[in-house]
Amino acid sequence: MSRDLSGKTLGGYRFGEILARGAQSTVYSANQGESDHPVAVKVFLSELPKDKAAASRVVSEVQKAAAVTHQNLVPVTEVGSIEYKGKRHLFIAMERLHGESLKSRLAGQPGHSLPLHLTLQIASAVGGALQACHAVEQAHRGVNSGAVFLSPPSDDERQADLEAEDRVYLLDVGAAAFFEGISSGNGGSNGNGKRSKFSDDIRGLAALSSEMLGGVPGSPAQGAEAVLPLRFRNRKVPARVDAVLRSVLSDKLGTTKHEPFQSVAEFVAALMGDPANLPTLAAWSSDGRAVMPASRGRNGLFWAALMSIVGGVSFGIGYWLYQESPSSQPTPPPVSAGSPSAAAPDMASTNADASVRNANTGSGEVK
Repeated sequence: MSRDLSGKTLGGYRFGEILARGAQSTVYSANQGESDHPVAVKVFLSELPKDKAAASRVVSEVQKAAAVTHQNLVPVTEVGSIEYKGKRHLFIAMERLHGESLKSRLAGQPGHSLPLHLTLQIASAVGGALQACHAVEQAHRGVNSGAVFLSPPSDDERQADLEAEDRVYLLDVGAAAFFEGISSGNGGSNGNGKRSKFSDDIRGLAALSSEMLGGVPGSPAQGAEAVLPLRFRNRKVPARVDAVLRSVLSDKLGTTKHEPFQSVAEFVAALMGDPANLPTLAAWSSDGRAVMPASRGRNGLFWAALMSIVGGVSFGIGYWLYQESPSSQPTPPPVSAGSPSAAAPDMASTNADASVRNANTGSGEVK
């Protein structure tokens, strides 16, 4: 499809301005029917199979892939097809987002890079979205800075939280299913290479993380080994992070090399510096919202430390009360004036005085 659809009504959508144009698709601003609710409609340039059954299977596969829900996946409202100039094309309608792509954000940053903490935050959000796709046997296979969108918080969100940050969305959900469907010719995947497809997503996330930290995106022409280590370009990158990224991006072992990470979760955990535990951020929960509980070992250490602190404070308070309480000093029993106990101090005092007088008068004479 080479023509511009702006101003036309197709498939129940009134197409507006072009939001993004690529080699394989065009994204339009649109409104569905007579509603004023704006959406974004991505129309693929490649034609659907001529065979109606095959075309139906392609649409079904894309619908299945786009049905994955996660807080860091752009919400898809409809997957269908439109006919234009005697050719049928697939479209994906999604929620209209406001903001900018990560690619655009990087272009405006000094050194075309982001701080480490922001890079890890975005990588974790994208990783959580990928993990949700992998959980239902779907691969994205298109992770790059152009497929990540940063949407600023609304005014209400800023009022509720002054430190509210940009929402991270992963775009192009279902694109891989479309191209696999039309390439297979029958609208279905061959079922092979699922692990390699998931590895492609891990590699894509590693390349994205490297790019956010100032690395040069690799290309088939230059090869991954032609790029200098990331720390040579950005001295603020810890050697640990550089090593994790290079373990994924290195091509020294060829295509049959052993994959260092078997899941996106393992890769992000290593990137965060805690490879022994899966991430506990909200993006990694089953629904992308609830925070996953921390490991039992960490909880045990936390409660042990808390109890020791409480115990120490309790001991200190008790000791202070013991020192300050008047009842803590022993009180002698009451005695009468004529008792032997009362006379004893007087006798001792008299004997002490006599000894002192004798010592003073006894100047060496013996009587």
